[in-house]
Amino acid sequence: MTSHLSGMSLCDRIRALCADTLDVLPPGPAMEAVAAVRDRLAGRTLRIAVGGRVNAGKSTLVNALLGQRLAATGATETTTLVTWYRHHHQNRVRLALRSGGETLVASAPGGGVPATLPVPVADIEAVVVETPNARLADRYQLVDTPGLDSVSGLDEPAMAALAQADALLYVMPHPGDRDREALESLRATSGRAGLSAANVLGVLSRVDTLSDDDDPWPHAWRTAGGYAIELRGLVAGVVPVVGLLAETAVGDTVTEDDLRRLRLLAEADAEDDVLYSPAALLGADLPGMSGEDRRRLLRLFGMYGLREAARLRDAGVTRSDEMLRSLTASSGIASVTRFIEESFVRSADRLRGVTAITLLERAAWLGDGPEQRHLRARLNELRNHPVMRQAALAPALRDLADGRLTLDEEHADALIRLATGGTDTARLGLPDQAEPAEVAAVADRWTARWRRLEGSPSRLLARHARSARELSEIAFFASRPNS
Repeated sequence: MTSHLSGMSLCDRIRALCADTLDVLPPGPAMEAVAAVRDRLAGRTLRIAVGGRVNAGKSTLVNALLGQRLAATGATETTTLVTWYRHHHQNRVRLALRSGGETLVASAPGGGVPATLPVPVADIEAVVVETPNARLADRYQLVDTPGLDSVSGLDEPAMAALAQADALLYVMPHPGDRDREALESLRATSGRAGLSAANVLGVLSRVDTLSDDDDPWPHAWRTAGGYAIELRGLVAGVVPVVGLLAETAVGDTVTEDDLRRLRLLAEADAEDDVLYSPAALLGADLPGMSGEDRRRLLRLFGMYGLREAARLRDAGVTRSDEMLRSLTASSGIASVTRFIEESFVRSADRLRGVTAITLLERAAWLGDGPEQRHLRARLNELRNHPVMRQAALAPALRDLADGRLTLDEEHADALIRLATGGTDTARLGLPDQAEPAEVAAVADRWTARWRRLEGSPSRLLARHARSARELSEIAFFASRPNS
């Protein structure tokens, strides 16, 4: 079912406002800020940042999302740099220098940042990897940010990258107390980016290490669900994934020789249990497979991936293409891409518009002339645009995360769905194929429930309940049969 809200282009209205404003603004910081917003809206793709703690698996996730190994992984000099991944008809790398200049260099073989750069890393502000990768053509561009152990460790280029992002994938190798602190600090420090649960997804990147079970997924989903509750109001949800396996299975680094050795290894495991541990694998007597061959398979697939390949082989999966498809499914990457499509891409007009309006509001206060006052008045009009009704719930999510807004679990979950869903059905917790009559009935029930909360003596609760009720009413009238 298509979204009633996303059918109207907020970004087109903002582009027109930028053009009108630039015609009358005098030269200066305000004009430069408005021009920057105009330029960012010239592109039609969503900007998604990938952030998280040091060594959390951010670059591995980027490679999995791109289906191509373009991002360097592990501790290298370039992983300390902000790196953008954008579509272009040829592979090349642009280095934005701290001095203000730019250097264009050839990419590494197959794409990505070359191992050796012509300028010192300390002189580089950001790297832009341009590639004909089809996944970047019309959906989104990605920005891989340096790892952080504390937000104070982020430099100005990293904060600028977050400020330019419309959404964030926050990567965690495992649940930790520092994640809530980091997310709260990111939200407060990068206020220009408007980060909230409406545009942040938590990704547990190494769920194969969270349990000793042969099948880690039941534990992984329980852990993700529990952590989503802990981070309620800061993230739209938490999705588990086996990042290394996803990067390998959907990527371009596996050769036919690798897959042949993978089948041999699966056959050997059936007889000698060589996949009991990494030590057992590397110490086993495996004719026709050198120690380096085994180390390569371990680097590519990890122990979980190797065991999963053995299980698939026992189930009759032998063809290379079928094995890679099955391993991709076993990695859980589909849950991440599905969330991106359903909650970020479908809401691109709103997410990009909210970021643009936030930046324009900042520009509108870089002076108090008639032009700036006119811009502020026009921005107030845009705040009443139908697409912005959903964005009005972002403060409610912040208050929920900070503990200022108290709701029972059912209402809290409903509020998060309303604020983050990409369609009316998703906002109401219904499947995409739900009939209009069902959507209207559920929207009507929630309209009544939110209206009751509007009578709360708490002004904060009453205000947020009104925003939720208005959004539920929009879904009701859009979905009512024969309307």
